[in-house]
Amino acid sequence: MKKIITALVLSALGFSANANDKLNYNYIQFGFIQSAGELTSDKFGYNFDISFDWTESLYIKTRYNTQSADVYASGLKANSDATEYSFSLGYHAALSRSSDFYGEIGLLKQDGQSLLSQTTFGNDGEGFLAKLGVRTRWSAAWETNLYAGYQDIDLADYVDITSYEDDDIIFGAELRYYLNKTWSLGLAIGEEATGETSQLTLRANF
Repeated sequence: MKKIITALVLSALGFSANANDKLNYNYIQFGFIQSAGELTSDKFGYNFDISFDWTESLYIKTRYNTQSADVYASGLKANSDATEYSFSLGYHAALSRSSDFYGEIGLLKQDGQSLLSQTTFGNDGEGFLAKLGVRTRWSAAWETNLYAGYQDIDLADYVDITSYEDDDIIFGAELRYYLNKTWSLGLAIGEEATGETSQLTLRANF
């Protein structure tokens, strides 16, 4: 009986120690992004992410995201650019040998150019974000990522707050295909602050 218990304990310890060996939090990622229009044309742009492990369970992530759209409001039209920067601290823990739960909390900043104050796109502001998700590596080639989160923006003084929601629930799903141990392609769809959004990404693990 003691041998059986010892074997089970050692197995559990080994399982725990290797729980995250299929998921990598050290990567650089570039993506193209498209969001449905809301008093605008469809929004197109790109984003750039860097993530790296700080400790065995903590990681740091930063993102640069920019989109452009033709904006229509009160008979006016402008081509507006909206840029968002974020810096987050993340935590991940194993749910199984191939799945991780993760959470992120961070700061974000939004900048806009050629803005119309009557619209909900491209306004300036600062705030915070929080995000929870589950990553699962189904095989050597396939991974999924399901997530939901919240962000709150402290809008600039000039913004017409009656036409702008300063907080947003976000959620989505991503399917990732690994070309090899380093390179992978991802396709994500979801609801972001800019509306219904789809992304195509190229990631390099390191």
